[in-house]
Amino acid sequence: MAGKNTSNGDSESAGGGEVRVLARGLAILKAFEPANGWLSNTELAELTGLPKPTVSRITANLTEAGYLRYSADRAAYRLGTSVLSLGFVAASNRNLVVLARPLMQAFADRHNVSVVLASPDAGSMVCNEVVHSRHMLFTLRVRAGSRLLIGQSALGRALIGSMGDAERARFLSKLSHVDPQTWSSLQEQVSAIVAQMKRKQYCVAAGSLEQGTNGVAVVIDTPDQPHSYALGCAAPANTLSVKRIEDEVAADLLALRVRLENELSVSSNSMEL
Repeated sequence: MAGKNTSNGDSESAGGGEVRVLARGLAILKAFEPANGWLSNTELAELTGLPKPTVSRITANLTEAGYLRYSADRAAYRLGTSVLSLGFVAASNRNLVVLARPLMQAFADRHNVSVVLASPDAGSMVCNEVVHSRHMLFTLRVRAGSRLLIGQSALGRALIGSMGDAERARFLSKLSHVDPQTWSSLQEQVSAIVAQMKRKQYCVAAGSLEQGTNGVAVVIDTPDQPHSYALGCAAPANTLSVKRIEDEVAADLLALRVRLENELSVSSNSMEL
């Protein structure tokens, strides 16, 4: 009987420990609200009342899982895109979403397409913002928070194609473990994707996301991290042909990327001042 009671006590203690770790992790994530600014382990310890060694251990785990992003220059963290999958309102770069939304809508209406801003998380692209042309009869079945397989979307392919060789190798190695099926279907196309991004600075995907749908995407470099976001548009192939993408839409998408990067740079400099 004594042995049984000890076992139950250990089980309850272990369960209680897991709950405490979860609560502490959530407290750290919540500390970034509402502005999602950069915070160091020392600042997080002060905001949460947790010991700094505990904070350091949890932020390391949260970064590894994608819930936090780490800036070596700042020795600080901010929310990562995996937080979106938990239903948090905060995005990893609110400035980008706020700046992009009206420009995305204008682009969508002008070209009669759906426009998506997304960032990578494991084997998926997480949609941070989605807008649809107000003139479209049929729209893509995606919304903010949706996940797109990284190998099937122009967004994911553009991101892979923009990476340096070492970074791409690490990313694909990780993808081969978290999503072997996507990795298997993608690996033979990587060379062509890289060549297209180097030559054109955008990636076209014909019918890979949804049958009968074409898309094109570019990669956005934020002041905090290069090629951390992809911006793309898609529509039924009968309204968005590959020729129309090449002749008209891609150039406008590249111009939108440049505008967003410039405005983000100005905004970041103003905040630092």
